[in-house]
Amino acid sequence: MVIYPEPLKESATLAAISPAGPVDPEEFERGCVEISRFGYRIVRLPSAGRTGSYLAGDDPARAKDVMGAFCDDHFNGVICTRGGYGSMRILPLLDFNQLVQHPKFFVGFSDISALQWALWKQTRLVTFSGPQLAKGWGGGLTEFSRSCWLKAAHGEIWDSPLPFPEEAGDLRAKLYVHRPGSAEGRLLGGNLAVLASLAGTPFAPQFADAILLLEEIDEPPYRIDRMLTQLVFSGALKGVRGVVLGRFLQHTEEGEKEWSSLAASLLASALPGAPILTGAPYGHVEDCWTVPLGAWASVNAKGSSLVLQRI
Repeated sequence: MVIYPEPLKESATLAAISPAGPVDPEEFERGCVEISRFGYRIVRLPSAGRTGSYLAGDDPARAKDVMGAFCDDHFNGVICTRGGYGSMRILPLLDFNQLVQHPKFFVGFSDISALQWALWKQTRLVTFSGPQLAKGWGGGLTEFSRSCWLKAAHGEIWDSPLPFPEEAGDLRAKLYVHRPGSAEGRLLGGNLAVLASLAGTPFAPQFADAILLLEEIDEPPYRIDRMLTQLVFSGALKGVRGVVLGRFLQHTEEGEKEWSSLAASLLASALPGAPILTGAPYGHVEDCWTVPLGAWASVNAKGSSLVLQRI
């Protein structure tokens, strides 16, 4: 049974945690100020205040914060401060039987994809992939990203095509079609490198019957190829019904390069017949969707849209 958390009210109290890397204190405070403008109260758990390493504390301490954030019913939701690295290290330390008894709005991004996949695999809890407290709200969200985040949190994203940002004054209200077709399934995915790193572990991803959503940042073509090939060889992509790709951006001395078309071509050869759409405002980009991983999704290449349903 799929579990949908209750939408947040504007007076909600959110537990702020750092399951991965440490957060910059000033960025954290800016994030708290920005999100409080919309009525939310932030309570910082210990991991969100730790600095001095590439991890926000040792594994047991970060896992304890995840458990505490979910199991303490004073909190209405859980927001991660940032990604980085480290979420996969704490997966064996979590008690998913306890977590599922306290389903809550949970939002994170990037490295948090490991935790989101594990929550889906172990509990069927729908979680939200989108901007975080410090690396997001604290960095100054665009109006589009902020609107998408708030609508997702308030449960206002169902049954209509997801919106698109304005580009050069015009509304580009569609995705780009790499391979035509239509498909329905659970929307699953996240950051490519993180998901590929889970292959061969007890938390290995399996995307059969899913609409696969992927993004990546600052990875050259050969690494994107290697990670996608790893997922293909592991069997993770067997039975994927459709693909929606966010931005695959790489920043170089020559400027910004995008490898979304490359990723789409590699997936097309591995997934014969599955519709593939690119250009989603999703990833390490300024204008970014907040999307429910595990929700029912419909992609239509003819209409170039993604529609989510709470079923």
